[in-house]
Amino acid sequence: MFPQKVYKVTEGNLVINLVGSSGADIDFNNSTFYIGITGNFLIRMISGGESSNYETIKNASFYGSASNTEEGKGRFGLNALKAHNVHFEYLSFYDAQSMGYHLFDLAAVDNFIFNDLEVRGFGKAGLSSLDRDRLYKSNPHALYSEAIQVDSAYEGCFGTYGFSDSTNIIFNKEKKGLPKNADSKSKISTNITLKNSYFGPYTGVIGQGKIDNERYMARQYFSATAIGSHSGTGTPKVTIMDNTFENTIYSELTTTDSRLYPIHFRNPKLDFIYQSKNNFINQHGNSKKNGYLLNSRYVAWYKN
Repeated sequence: MFPQKVYKVTEGNLVINLVGSSGADIDFNNSTFYIGITGNFLIRMISGGESSNYETIKNASFYGSASNTEEGKGRFGLNALKAHNVHFEYLSFYDAQSMGYHLFDLAAVDNFIFNDLEVRGFGKAGLSSLDRDRLYKSNPHALYSEAIQVDSAYEGCFGTYGFSDSTNIIFNKEKKGLPKNADSKSKISTNITLKNSYFGPYTGVIGQGKIDNERYMARQYFSATAIGSHSGTGTPKVTIMDNTFENTIYSELTTTDSRLYPIHFRNPKLDFIYQSKNNFINQHGNSKKNGYLLNSRYVAWYKN
C-alpha cells in the first residue's frame, strides 16, 4: 500500500512495471498524483490475478497537464499486454489523457473490470469547432482515441509509448516495436466490464498548476470517447452499464462516424457488446448509426 500523500511527477516518465501473476492489490491509499507538462505517469502490465483472486488497482487521483503541453506529455497511461483478471476501481483522472493516446490500452487482455472511474477532460484547452474539424481531416485518431481502448496484441499496438526495458523481458527490439508476448494472430481483448463510471468535461487547475501552486487552468469542454476499438481482429465480449457519458468530443464535419461515439466497437457481433442503463448527455450523432446495425463495421451508441 502506498503511503497516503501527494506525489509530483515534475519531468520524465514515472514508470511502474507489473510483471507476474500474484493477484496482489495495488492500493494507492487515496493518494493524489500531480503530473507536470514534461512528465508522464505510465504503468506497463503483463501481470494479473486468478479468477478467484483478482489483482486490484485502486484509490488514486491523477491531475495531468495534457491540455497545456505537446501530445504525449503530461498524461497517465496504462499499457496492458495479455494480462488477466484485473480490477480497477475508485480512480479519478483530470486532464490526464493526451489527444491521440489512451488512459488504458488493452492488448489481448482477459477479464478486466473498471468500476467507479471518474474521467474528466480531453483535448487542448479551449479547443474550437474549427480546431476539431481540422484535426478530423488531418488526424482523426487524435479525436476518437478512446479512454479505454480494447485491442489485440500486434506490432505497433502501443504506438510510441510501448513496452521497453533493457532486460528485454517485455520488449523484443528485433521485431520493431512488437511486444515480446504479442503475435500477428492475437485475439482481441475480451470479457471487459465498465460500470458506475463518469466521463465528462473538466474546468480546473492542471497538474503543473498544482505543482507550482499557480492557477494554470484547463478549460476542456469535452470528454474522450469512453470505450471501444478501432483496430485489432475479432469481437470482444464487453459489458457497459450504469455509466454517464457527457459532452463526448465531436466534429461538425460528421455525425455518422461511429468512432466519435462514446461507445464504439469495430467488427461487431450480435450479443457480444452489452450496454444498459447508461446516461448519455449532450451527445452528437446520427440515429441511423446508433446501436446494432446489419452489415456495419461498427456497433456504437451515443444515446439509448
